[in-house]
Amino acid sequence: MINDLAFLYLDLPKFNTTPDLIERLEKIVDENSFDDKFRNCRHIPIYVSGGDTLQNKSTLQWSKESEQLPEIVEYIKKNIQPWAPDLGRIVVISTLPGEKNPTHIDCSRKNFANNTLEHKFRVVIRGQTNNLYFNGPDETYHIKENLLQQPFMMNGAWPHTMVNLDKTIKFTLAMGSPWDVDKNNLQYDKLILKSLAKYKSSYIGKSMMKMPTNIDKYFSK
Repeated sequence: MINDLAFLYLDLPKFNTTPDLIERLEKIVDENSFDDKFRNCRHIPIYVSGGDTLQNKSTLQWSKESEQLPEIVEYIKKNIQPWAPDLGRIVVISTLPGEKNPTHIDCSRKNFANNTLEHKFRVVIRGQTNNLYFNGPDETYHIKENLLQQPFMMNGAWPHTMVNLDKTIKFTLAMGSPWDVDKNNLQYDKLILKSLAKYKSSYIGKSMMKMPTNIDKYFSK
């Protein structure tokens, strides 16, 4: 089942979003975020390495911006690090109202060819969850339930798109590469099995979809 996972809400606490946190995020995204032209969004660095795009696990560290966001750091340490002790790169993805994260694949061509799992942790701090969808040859596969501030795991190796139809910036806490699922990670296995039992109706498997034929354009490089 883990190998088939494309989308699943996780049996973890909801993120507690407050107006004060949103105010700080809006200020930081204006002053200290970096542009992601490929995905048409901006990133607030939380746990990153020296450069905007560097993902060397040995150099990952908490950013200066994370010091202004202690509730995000606390959420990560309490709810993510127990099953992902070696954290991956973590940012807050910020997408302007009315904008789209165009169809893309969140992994390298090499990892795609090697069929690595490419599981990506996400929780929407502000905005909708179900404006994310996966792409097929002639159809799209939409998230079945819109559970606000509920964490989820998605497969970054499947082409996907997000359209922010709200009138406010969408903020999404995101962890990905260089973290990947360790085959011996029993804590992660338990989390996925518990989550499937609780949120089975939300589950989308790769086996339930068809891959688009021309995917080369969806890679960043």
